[in-house]
Parts: sequence; structure tokens; C-alpha cells
Amino acid sequence: MNYLSEKREVAEIMQRLYKRGLTTCSGGNVSMRLDDGSMLITASQSDKGNIQADKIAHISAAGENLSADLRPSMETGMHWAIYQARPDVNAIVHAHPPKATAWACSKRPLENNLCGEARYFLGEIVSADYQLMGSGALASDVAAALKDGKAILMQNHGALTVGDTLFNAYDRMEVLENLADLQIQVGLIGSPSVLTDEQLDAIDNFG
Repeated sequence: MNYLSEKREVAEIMQRLYKRGLTTCSGGNVSMRLDDGSMLITASQSDKGNIQADKIAHISAAGENLSADLRPSMETGMHWAIYQARPDVNAIVHAHPPKATAWACSKRPLENNLCGEARYFLGEIVSADYQLMGSGALASDVAAALKDGKAILMQNHGALTVGDTLFNAYDRMEVLENLADLQIQVGLIGSPSVLTDEQLDAIDNFG
């Protein structure tokens, strides 16, 4: 199978990230786990704002590049490590949204205690210490730190969200950026009204 429709879906999500200002034309990567255990992932050195299905690499379940004419994303190892650690995850979005990345470059944690929607879709925001981009250390640290989380900030790097579908993973990236902006704005206004532990627990166990 050439998985053309799935490749188009990955490309469309990558384009959407760029159009929403959540990454640069050369930054970020998107992947999807396929039923046979293989993975589709955006190719390295591709124009993320105009990426098409022919720039989506296919990696076999054994880790072999099945798209010989493409160089898979430098973060392929990180995506692979997350899939190995998280059987519930079928899609991963890694980007550099400005406000969420600002929090990733801060020593303050990004709290998720202001509104129900962000809490419901993201839960607690986890973080991973800085590691060189594309490195094995980054891959293993992010996979370990993510645990059962839905969104992670990588120190001095960017953000990553996961989901059972590509839409879910993408949606969480938008919600994460909105949360980052909200925390900044509330910080400027002052006197934040945060949800209580009881209220947060009710959201965490909702549905």
C-alpha cells in the first residue's frame, strides 16, 4: 500500500500548523502510526507551509526508511520512541508555537488551572529538560517524561502533543498555544482566578 490518503492527511495537518503560525516553514514535524505498526512522518528539509503527500516519508515497523528518495525528519527517533512507549498514541505533532515555546524557555511551569476546556483537552502540562534536537537523548527523555501526558514542553526547544488521531493531536497543539497566551494575559492583568483542586479533579474525571 502507498497510504496516499494518510500521507495527504499528515501533509494537511503540517500545512495547517504553518498557516496558524504554530511553526516556521522549516520547523516542526507530524507523524501518524499505521495499522501495521509502520509510521508516516514529514520529510526533513521540506517547505512545511506547502508540503504535499510526496514529502511524507514511510518508516517500516522495523525502522527501515521505505521512502528512499526522502530524508525523514531529524526527530523521527523521538516520534518512534513515543510510539513504542505509548500504545494509545497514533499521531504526534511537534511544533514551535511562539507563546508555548516562550514558556518552554522559562523556568516557570505552564500551569493548566484557569479554564475547563484547556484542562479537559490537555490535563497537566509536562516538561522535558533540554537535549540537543534530533538526538537520542531528546527522544528517550521526551518519551519518558510524557508518560500518560497529552502535551509536553521541551526546554528551550518547543512543544509536542499526542492523540489517538491526527486531528486530536493537532487540536491539542492549538489549545496548548491558547493556554500559553491565556496564562501570559492573566499574568499581566493580575489577580488570577484559578480552579480549585476539587474543580480540577472533576474535570480530570469528566466523562
